[in-house]
Amino acid sequence: MTSINPHRPRLSVEITKRQSDELRELFNPGERRHVFSIIVDDVIRLYRKHGPYFIAAISARGIKLEEYMNLEVPSDDNH
Repeated sequence: MTSINPHRPRLSVEITKRQSDELRELFNPGERRHVFSIIVDDVIRLYRKHGPYFIAAISARGIKLEEYMNLEVPSDDNH
């Protein structure tokens, strides 16, 4: 038996109850998937470009999501 929808990997991270409630209030499931997929792509590209400095900056809250767009992100013509 072949599957119509092949398995897609998932990212599972712990979040707070407040974060969960607010995400459910603000976004429908399709929107959440779309937004977080974009964020994951950007995080991968920024880490490839800036390495551990990028992770250190976001971990220390030295940069926030609003500021990611100010970092140079190489274009990805495959998307």
